[in-house]
Amino acid sequence: MKRLPISASRIQETIRRLAYFQAWPDDVLDSLAGGAKLLTLSKNSWLAHKGETLDRLYVVISGQLRIYLPLPNDMERVVTLVGPGDSLGEACLVLNEACPYHVVASKDSHLLAIDGMVYRQELSRHPTLTSQTLELVSRRLIGALRDVEICAQPSSVQRVAGFLMLHQPTTDTPTFKFLLPARKQDIAAKLGLTQETFSRVLGFLVKQGLIQMQGGKISVEDGQKLSQITSMRETQEPCR
Repeated sequence: MKRLPISASRIQETIRRLAYFQAWPDDVLDSLAGGAKLLTLSKNSWLAHKGETLDRLYVVISGQLRIYLPLPNDMERVVTLVGPGDSLGEACLVLNEACPYHVVASKDSHLLAIDGMVYRQELSRHPTLTSQTLELVSRRLIGALRDVEICAQPSSVQRVAGFLMLHQPTTDTPTFKFLLPARKQDIAAKLGLTQETFSRVLGFLVKQGLIQMQGGKISVEDGQKLSQITSMRETQEPCR
């Protein structure tokens, strides 16, 4: 991890461009910029280890971070993937708790690192910002519970179908397209699957005519059928 030699004015400009700080008062942004740093992480570099103290709020400017829990036999369970505009560290800073996960760069990444003490002070002075942060953390909790629900599905087909349906724009949109948000191995780890199983299930769904694939582009052809798969008690597994 390297700190970029950037001027204070450049940091202020960067903060104002990030959606995370949209509608935050100028005086608050100036205060945050005073203790902020711009960092660069090369692919596979560590940002934080489980058990460490996080003293900063991190907002991703570009790239992607992988948050995961270590499992036995050198396996890992990806908790979430943090992309441009997303952040991490709020819960640890507010609760003054040690980091409960590992954080590694999945891609070459640039981050804005906000001093944690300054961040907490500004939240305490502005109830509106505290409310916005609570809403953000609450949305993450709901998303995490949806991920747990998907991973609790008994078959790999149901888990992949559930993942695909997370990208449905509205409940009455039977066909839709999206780009895979991360590497297949990271998505597979988040679903509790191996990369090979994830790829095999995608191929199975293509053969069933439920989706089409072109590189990382996914075209869901029958969202209703995929939704039905997620609620089935037993689902046929693709041949190994």
